[in-house]
Amino acid sequence: MKHYSIWTVLCITLMNVTVPFSCNHEEIVAVVGPSRTIPPIRTPPPPGPFIYVTPNYQSNWTYYNGVKIYDKIIGPGSVQESDVLRIEVRQDYGASVQIYDKVTKQNLINFYDLGRESGMSSYSGPEDIPFSDDSPRWKGIGYNPLQAGDDGGNPAPVLYHGFVDGWIYTKAQCLSWPHTTAKLLPFFYEQWVRVDGNKVHVKVRLTHRRADNKFHGPGEQEWPMMFVNGARKVYFYNGPAPFTNAPTTVTDAIEQTVSPGNYILHQGTIYGQTEPWQGVEIGKNPDGAPRMIGLYTPGYFRANYNVMSIPANDSWEGGNTSTYVSNRPFYHLDSENVWLKEYTYVVGTEQQVREFVYAQPRQNTPDFHFRKADGRNGWFIWDGGYDQQEPFVADNWKVTFTGKTENGVTNAWGTKLMSGYHSFLASEFNSVYIRMAYSGPQTQLHLTWLLNGQAPDGMDPRYPNQNKVRFPNGIRNRNQFIPFNVINDGKMHTYKVSFAGHPMWKDIVQQFEITHSGDSHFVPPGEVIELNYLGVNKPGE
Repeated sequence: MKHYSIWTVLCITLMNVTVPFSCNHEEIVAVVGPSRTIPPIRTPPPPGPFIYVTPNYQSNWTYYNGVKIYDKIIGPGSVQESDVLRIEVRQDYGASVQIYDKVTKQNLINFYDLGRESGMSSYSGPEDIPFSDDSPRWKGIGYNPLQAGDDGGNPAPVLYHGFVDGWIYTKAQCLSWPHTTAKLLPFFYEQWVRVDGNKVHVKVRLTHRRADNKFHGPGEQEWPMMFVNGARKVYFYNGPAPFTNAPTTVTDAIEQTVSPGNYILHQGTIYGQTEPWQGVEIGKNPDGAPRMIGLYTPGYFRANYNVMSIPANDSWEGGNTSTYVSNRPFYHLDSENVWLKEYTYVVGTEQQVREFVYAQPRQNTPDFHFRKADGRNGWFIWDGGYDQQEPFVADNWKVTFTGKTENGVTNAWGTKLMSGYHSFLASEFNSVYIRMAYSGPQTQLHLTWLLNGQAPDGMDPRYPNQNKVRFPNGIRNRNQFIPFNVINDGKMHTYKVSFAGHPMWKDIVQQFEITHSGDSHFVPPGEVIELNYLGVNKPGE
């Protein structure tokens, strides 16, 4: 007999917590846990730098969700709510967060499997690709600690849960996503989350204790990412006038409709944006204006989006159809390191999302220090090299270029130092200072930059609509660099690099790279750059 979907909600008040009588798409389920004492939610402290305070004691989970997602009951969680939002931190999903929008009356985050949800997904570099060689389905993904769990449906264990200063706090130990055997990794995920009107604030402390004492190349992180239920429109801004409420780009991520239900979708190609947020449309506000969930984090300028399984036409939290957005910076996942990150969901109009983003502090011009406290400052080594690893024990970022070996020849010409993505208005500065020591065969290096709307290395001509949306300014101009002379003595020198008069110094500068000269296509390994500073302020000698 065919089973039809039944959706019924019967609310039971239990110790001031509303517990839904729930059902999945096949059968009605009613599971109510024992009474739980709910710790009082104290008023958050005044605005100021967030201090990562942990609770003095563990607390019971305050809520039990009897909804089934296929054959899995969601289970224990802790909740907070405002007049427009309700969040649920779920124990059996590594403390992943579900967000319920009271205006459109829907759960927003996709929980189809333990590889979706939202939060921080981390990756090591290419040398760790063999780590997942024994994975049944994800052999090419490598070392990937994930908060929710693994591809076998095993949830990451939550080691600690409590409440502090109005935040729900959890500590989980990440599993290896590509495996199916609950493979624990020495990667710990602490999370502080709270509701604030139409916003959900999240603070994260990632702690890696791999203890292999090896240098790991850069991995492309998802810090953070978000899977939203259903096939939705995505909003972002990658134009030359950020923070001015200029019109956004809106896309459904469909390259071409071949036939009804048959689509060619946009690729997973990374692109730059000049405002640090993405939004996913979730319905309409009462006045008919589009309503969205926006995702913001500082430095959200290297982004991605896609939609998946459109023909399934699902829009519930266990459905396969979802819309994905993510911040995709490169970081070296050092073996013994701690990363402090934060992000915010804003549910409302595009204007409300942008108002919140515009009110946040931002870096308007380059000012990169590489002191002990700064570490790499968001920079990374590309294509062959190593450094002292973070956390630094002394000032300066010391990089040794090793290059790549092809056909028996090791060549470091393609190795370079790259910044993260930013949003610097070129008209606000026309020079930078580089303080560094150099040891090697070169007499000249290049400072290269990437502008907004540019593809750094080329575009796939099979996707013209995607290219128009993500790369409206085409491919980076090959003359987009300034040469500067270097002194090969291993001592600190300050070099001034001027962009004045360069025809491609315009619009928004998204990234800097220190590269080799194009005149020589061979550089032997062993070259060393020790970088102290790159920015608009002349450093002290």
